[in-house]
Amino acid sequence: MTDASDETVLRSRVPPAADGKRIAEWLSTRFRYLDEASWRSEIEAGRVQRNGKPAGADDRMRRGDEIAYRPIHQEPRANTAIEMIHDDAAFAVVFKPAHLVAHADGAFVQNTFFRVLERHFRDLGQQPTLALAHRLDRETSGLMVVTKSATASRAMQQQFTAGTVAKEYLAIAHGVVADDELAVDGAIGRDERSEITIRRAVVDPGAIGAQRARTSFRVEQRLRAHTLLRALPETGRTHQIRVHLTHAGHPLVGDKLYGRSDAEYLEYVRFVKAGGEPWWDGRLQAGRQLLHAASLRFAHPLTNAPLHFEAPMPEDMRTFLREGGPSCQRPMPPP
Repeated sequence: MTDASDETVLRSRVPPAADGKRIAEWLSTRFRYLDEASWRSEIEAGRVQRNGKPAGADDRMRRGDEIAYRPIHQEPRANTAIEMIHDDAAFAVVFKPAHLVAHADGAFVQNTFFRVLERHFRDLGQQPTLALAHRLDRETSGLMVVTKSATASRAMQQQFTAGTVAKEYLAIAHGVVADDELAVDGAIGRDERSEITIRRAVVDPGAIGAQRARTSFRVEQRLRAHTLLRALPETGRTHQIRVHLTHAGHPLVGDKLYGRSDAEYLEYVRFVKAGGEPWWDGRLQAGRQLLHAASLRFAHPLTNAPLHFEAPMPEDMRTFLREGGPSCQRPMPPP
């Protein structure tokens, strides 16, 4: 679902595959931050509309219907301190801090990178047609490219699709990596051994939904029990660096999904849904997954001029390295 204004209204079009399904059933499978019983309560409270009219939990939907949801909740806190690295008429390169989702997702609606960026340009008296050229996970810090016109968006998507955008990440992983360089060449797909639907794994290339993926890693620094790596993904799959490091036996420090059991991840989800802070009160060695998008090289979407942008390693990762790997819990800046 996406929101259309500063009011928290989540809207979604019913896809062809959902034609004829009951609203409560569809919402609970499509938007899993609430189960079916909770969605029924929201519908009975009048917070869900179908085509502008109050919906019934057992109403049968039709393809193309607009479902609108007005949630009543206190949106989780987020670090909204973005930094503009480059800005011209075609695109912007922006530093996204950790603990900021890229776009509306679950409980995060207004406290998102995209909404903060919209407000930034609106305050400047501008209304560009913004589009995210790529994504970073909520806990990953670093550089993001945002286009400002349909023409620039198409040009950037062509570069990402063709694999001509060179990306470099800095990652702090568990364990001491023995070789100075290593590469993981493994297709990524759904982890069929897990009940967590978003969990990915290295799978057989012939598996249903498998996508070719390759990441090269270079050791930058070794600690007593951890390694700072420079990661160069040659493809752009969901959770690629996290999955490949886990497959290599060196999961990211602070990763709440990979390198641990389903039960541990579900415990974290319950903790956050109950109002706990997302860094999990010191239960991990870091308050977030220590992954940082440090460098981007690509061609200007309109002029084709070669461009290179860098973002220094953030302070929480520097602290971890400087202190040899202790807990680096740090409160987020005020929103």
